[in-house]
Amino acid sequence: MKLTWQKVLGALLGASVVLNLVLGGLWLAQPERGRGGPARGFERMIGRLEASLPEADRPRFREVLQTERPRYAEALQALRASRAEVDAAMLRQPFDPAVLQQAMARSSERWAEFSTKFGETLALALAAVSPEGRARVAAASPPGE
Repeated sequence: MKLTWQKVLGALLGASVVLNLVLGGLWLAQPERGRGGPARGFERMIGRLEASLPEADRPRFREVLQTERPRYAEALQALRASRAEVDAAMLRQPFDPAVLQQAMARSSERWAEFSTKFGETLALALAAVSPEGRARVAAASPPGE
């Protein structure tokens, strides 16, 4: 099979789309607040990804995420803290739009930091699974998100 620039660029574009869909899903999946839910948004998203993989790929995927956790753990914690700051700013009395805007700006910065760091880990985890596993992850991502 001859690799062409078109194929390489197509593969990179596809990988980028999958990564953005996964990370967008993470951003939209909020932690369950005050209900003592079993998993926060991030853990639920990882669980959905893992469940979409063939059984043989799951241990490799899990192992990479666990090994690489130090790469993104601090950024995830900072992102979660920033989401709490946004919530607090929304509930603040008297309400101050400037405080909310500042909290949202910090949260956006934390999201960008986390997205970059976790994206590196996710790419390594997906490299460790089979082509079928990567195809299943891509298929499990809702279209248009």
